[in-house]
Amino acid sequence: MADKRKKIVLTVKQKLEVINKLEKGESVIKISRDYGIGCQTVRDIKKNTTKLMEYARNCDSGAGPSNRKTMKSASYEELDAAMLQWFTQRRAEGTPLSGPVVTDKAKFFYKQLGFEGEFNASSGWLTRFKNRHGIREISIQGERLSANNEAAVAFREEFQQFVTEERYDSSQIYNADETGLYWKCLPSKTLAFVQEKHAPGHKSSKERLTVMCCGNASGSHKLRLWMGKGCRRRPDGIHLNAKGVH
Repeated sequence: MADKRKKIVLTVKQKLEVINKLEKGESVIKISRDYGIGCQTVRDIKKNTTKLMEYARNCDSGAGPSNRKTMKSASYEELDAAMLQWFTQRRAEGTPLSGPVVTDKAKFFYKQLGFEGEFNASSGWLTRFKNRHGIREISIQGERLSANNEAAVAFREEFQQFVTEERYDSSQIYNADETGLYWKCLPSKTLAFVQEKHAPGHKSSKERLTVMCCGNASGSHKLRLWMGKGCRRRPDGIHLNAKGVH
């Protein structure tokens, strides 16, 4: 018995290539051999020339249909159009867009457009939206933070020796440190169209809260977080805050 030929499904881009070759006069048999598909498949692609060309024209992202194998439209076409327009405008402004930001906006538009029923804007919806319009995730270019690794290693060794000599256990060892909560900070990665090679850095908002965290090494005692605005440091290194909030 002859082996079954493996089913090959061409992408929209490949189908457009087939149409172009047919228009240039290449034979159906040659194209069939080149792409590993049946002659009838080539003829079917030719029948759908108008539909394929219209789909390519309506695709806002030039790279959008390249890897797609179907021309299936979105379940909510009006929502999809609104999301694409919003996404395009935000990227033109250079605004970083994360997955959660996009899905939250989709839920907002869903309500604004008056659709009935529930809409979860799941990860599956986000994946299909990205695939339809040639969207991927890229890192935002910026400066890399530096750290003194050698000093950290030396401190760790000295501290471990101190703990051993003094016979402290983990429940007696506390660590307190402050961190800045930049509550208006934009994400370090963004969703972008395929044709965007890189995402320029942006000036992040400096508005922040200072958060003090403290707990012991065993994790058995954690103090409540302390937050404040307008921190200043005294000459002896102790932080003062006139608006501290527990």
